[in-house]
Amino acid sequence: MADPPFESVPKIDNPSQSYTRAMEYLVGVVQALSQARDVGEVAVIVRNAARNLTGADGATFVLRDGNACYYADENAIAPLWKGKRFPMEMCVSGWVMLNRQAVTIPDIYQDARVPTEAYRPTFVKSLAMVPIRREAPIGAIGNYWAVNRTPTSEEMAILQALADTTSVALENIQLYDTLREKVKALEAQQARIQAQHETLEVFTRALAHDLREPVRTVRSFSDLIVEGGGTPETRPDYFDFIRKAADRMAMLIDTVFLYTQLDDPSRLVRKPCDMNDVVQAAKENLAHLIIERGAGVTYDILPKLSAHPTHMMQVLQNLIANAIHHGPEGVKVHISAEQGEDGWQFSVLDDGPGIAANDTTRIFQPFKRLNQNEEGAGLGLSLCRKIVGLHGGRIWCESTVGKGAKFIFTLPPPDSDQKNIDRRTDKWMTRDNLATDGSTQEKLANVLLVDDRKSDVELTRVFLQVRDKMKFNLSVANGAREALEALKQARSRDEKIDLLLLDINMPGMDGFEMLEKLQADDSLKHVAVIMCTGSTYDQDQMRARELGASGYMVKPASLAQLKPMLDAIPALRLKGDGESVHLTRAA
Repeated sequence: MADPPFESVPKIDNPSQSYTRAMEYLVGVVQALSQARDVGEVAVIVRNAARNLTGADGATFVLRDGNACYYADENAIAPLWKGKRFPMEMCVSGWVMLNRQAVTIPDIYQDARVPTEAYRPTFVKSLAMVPIRREAPIGAIGNYWAVNRTPTSEEMAILQALADTTSVALENIQLYDTLREKVKALEAQQARIQAQHETLEVFTRALAHDLREPVRTVRSFSDLIVEGGGTPETRPDYFDFIRKAADRMAMLIDTVFLYTQLDDPSRLVRKPCDMNDVVQAAKENLAHLIIERGAGVTYDILPKLSAHPTHMMQVLQNLIANAIHHGPEGVKVHISAEQGEDGWQFSVLDDGPGIAANDTTRIFQPFKRLNQNEEGAGLGLSLCRKIVGLHGGRIWCESTVGKGAKFIFTLPPPDSDQKNIDRRTDKWMTRDNLATDGSTQEKLANVLLVDDRKSDVELTRVFLQVRDKMKFNLSVANGAREALEALKQARSRDEKIDLLLLDINMPGMDGFEMLEKLQADDSLKHVAVIMCTGSTYDQDQMRARELGASGYMVKPASLAQLKPMLDAIPALRLKGDGESVHLTRAA
């Protein structure tokens, strides 16, 4: 803020006239202070007014900072102590605040309250100081002269009036800042409410329409099969329709669930995130689609930043899949990034058919599809928008029909303090294989499957032991309490359970409660546990890890999911003989 246009009050021989002029000047100062919106503006106004009102050679604006005096600003014929801090007990401004009274010192070298060594390099010969807010001082205003001088009582009264006005201005700024923060909080709350309202509409739409279609398909074809409809030749097709409908239902549930989790900023956990690893993971997840469509996906060297790695993979995976689905066979997709003043800007460019200008905004709305026959949930780009927004960025599309499309999103710059943190912190389920000495004892591992659903028990057995040809000794407990009893009985017989495959959602005692009991029992805490559940909830995975689980597998169980987890359990070994895979105990 520029210095206020207040002129010096001229010295007048008649004290009453001088006092009147000074009070008129003070009115203008009060008006300026009433418009100030931060302490810096107040400091500029006060330092100039303090000097002009008394004709001083210097003025300083001091704020209390704990047990120190902070010389925030000054207006003087030569430098004083702007920007410095001194202990309250060692300076006159501190004495004024501690004693809650003004002081005049005609000769600084004759007063014990003055640290003369600090004043000796300056022009100061005399001074006057008044507290800002007399009841509980928060600062002080000082006037200095290059000659020995005693201010008049009128000058001190005017200086104190300025200090009293300043205290009101500072309190107003505090109130203004508080109000501004409350307004911001209210705006943020309204934005969250709006986002939650949109999410509720998405959830309602999914329940009312999108989820009904696969359910109707499953029910209809199931009824046909039960009633003997169709022919033996068509029944395999009916089962295929049912399988595809079930896949679509699972996809819709997962997608809508993920969408509903993105309204709460507290769920965003930032970690060191190498975007090169993120793109590679997205390509691996889309490998079948890329090969099927003959697509090419390339990327430049991308930065490391602080973000939620799984969210970033979701964004890039959705954008890449979107380009492949809507492009011709052999479509080319390229990912690049460049750093700007506000962070990183990522681009996902394809050479497909492009998007009409009036559709480039609409495509980010939930369930807005450009084509009628699409197998997706209609939430892919909406998810991207939510995730990028949650990270403080924005996303948009630039395209010309016939010339491809470019999706662009921004992210904040990386946190330099996290650059060198081990990248594997988010890969606890797929840790690197631990070194082994190659020695194994040819004894099959004992596996206890804990699940209350008979259908899931049978699926897990069939998928692991029949489909994936895994060899191990399998026993079953239909609940957590039954499993704890089985573990205790095995221990009493000097037998060993090598691995628990543990469900989460079970009646009575759930899987997390069982984990807690295992950790609390020294005789059982050594048992390796891999969660085998239908939950894809991030918080469930985090809690399982915190409670000591060795891994987390989403149903249906498979050797592909199990292998990296089993490789990281020193007490177990996987050994293949060409026909099957043996899960054995280590020596």
